[in-house]
Amino acid sequence: MADDVLRHANRRSPCRADGVVVLDAPTRVVVVRVAQWAALAAALGRSARSAFEPVVQSVVQHAPLVEVTTPGVIIFATRGPSRYVGGDQPLATLVHAAVSDALRVIADSSNERTRCGVGIADGRLAAAIAAQHACVSSEPLVVPPQASIRWLATAPVRALVDCVDIIGAVGAGVPGADDITSYRDMVSLLERLGLYRFGDVAALDEAHLIARFGAFGRDLSRLSRGLDRHPPLAVEPPPDRVCLLQFDGPVESRDAVVDAAEALATQLVDHLATQGLAMVRLHLLLESDHGERSERMWYRAEGFSARAVVETLRWQLDAWILHDTPTSGVVSVRLSPEQLIADTGRQSALWGGERDGDRHAQRAVRRVADMNGAESITVPAWRGDRDPARTFQFVRSDSVDLERRTAGDAVDLTVGEWRGALPSPAPSLVFDASLAAADASDAAVNTAVDTVRVLDAHGRAVTVDARHAMSGEPTCVCIGDTVYDVAAWAGPWPLEERWWDARRARRAVRLQVVVQARDKRSTKQAMVVVLERRVWRLAAWYA
Repeated sequence: MADDVLRHANRRSPCRADGVVVLDAPTRVVVVRVAQWAALAAALGRSARSAFEPVVQSVVQHAPLVEVTTPGVIIFATRGPSRYVGGDQPLATLVHAAVSDALRVIADSSNERTRCGVGIADGRLAAAIAAQHACVSSEPLVVPPQASIRWLATAPVRALVDCVDIIGAVGAGVPGADDITSYRDMVSLLERLGLYRFGDVAALDEAHLIARFGAFGRDLSRLSRGLDRHPPLAVEPPPDRVCLLQFDGPVESRDAVVDAAEALATQLVDHLATQGLAMVRLHLLLESDHGERSERMWYRAEGFSARAVVETLRWQLDAWILHDTPTSGVVSVRLSPEQLIADTGRQSALWGGERDGDRHAQRAVRRVADMNGAESITVPAWRGDRDPARTFQFVRSDSVDLERRTAGDAVDLTVGEWRGALPSPAPSLVFDASLAAADASDAAVNTAVDTVRVLDAHGRAVTVDARHAMSGEPTCVCIGDTVYDVAAWAGPWPLEERWWDARRARRAVRLQVVVQARDKRSTKQAMVVVLERRVWRLAAWYA
């Protein structure tokens, strides 16, 4: 089957109008992936972006121009760094050691442990899957050149779900294609059709896949054959596509640099749009008055909008100021599109996806942030946890890509990485039921939480022993002066966190109950109560 895939992958190459052949070959890349980075950043009490920067700096020492697709993932081309150190294997070993050392320093300060993986292969998808394998084995994995197609042919198509943050949502530009749930449904459909591995997909004709799946089929065909998602552009790039902004004097204010660059980004995106093009890879260079430079590559599968360019600039500028500490202000900003694709537009959905209200909210957030500073507005960002009150945290508005979020890049709460977490649907109102929160006397809601009582039919408090056996069935729940009769219940569900750290260890049990107030005038409601150190507390309400 692998030989058939090779013959299918080496089909005719596209030609430009002047007869020049454009080689459609994947770039050999390195993918560095840190497993469960969001959890580690949450344990540090910092945003995922800022906490990840020391890891990025450890890689920049060996490969100056890297791409940070998302916190926890670093990508860069092997050409240059690989030749300098003597090959792909020495490069993988060097990068793995550097990242491991950086993570060890971070882990020592947080008492958290995590794994990293380094994969090298032809194409982003093959390298991403190699990095996943490397996370499990704790050893870098290098797929030999020209062998990625055969190696990828045996990989399961389900690996696509874990690589969305690296390759971008397949079929981007299609309504709902950025939704991870729709993406998982697509992979499930492929498996039901008997297409379990990439070799099975690559053996099919691309025209048939496009006829059946549309944009999904086009991208899946290319990825399964070891190619990058975007084919080479068969037209000449527009002139004057590099934008340079030079200030009269060094600018010390971060917000002033971002505001000035916003107009530059708008001009660049509009200029490319008039040519029917969109950029998916951007080279961003910042330079200070003393010659200090910060350059980084950025990638977005669906294409950069002006706002996306500004957000990436803000991210890079924050990292530069925080960790490199330039000794003078910024004197120039350079935007260079490195990869362009045909701008096919974005089809609006009849339901779901981005709405007019979302766009109005984005403009309102930007307006208020420009007037009062980005710290004046906070938005919820998913960080993951077993406690429903800590699954999301409020962060500054400029640390979250609001445009991509409203376009459908939603967090799937059913992901099984957090064992013991509440299943979907998520509760509509959550409380911090931990003992640390209950000790805070200034939290009004926790005052009510402390008065929760769960009673059995004899009016005794329900307890749970070490074997998680209940002393009796709960019949009523008392919250303050209100008494609720229990109509149904489930549990108890044990919860044990950080057992290796005596200072932060936590052991508790959850109980899910459906209750109704005794006056019978209210409807039934569901709630989650937590028993910790023989004290019941309210954790969540369901609407």
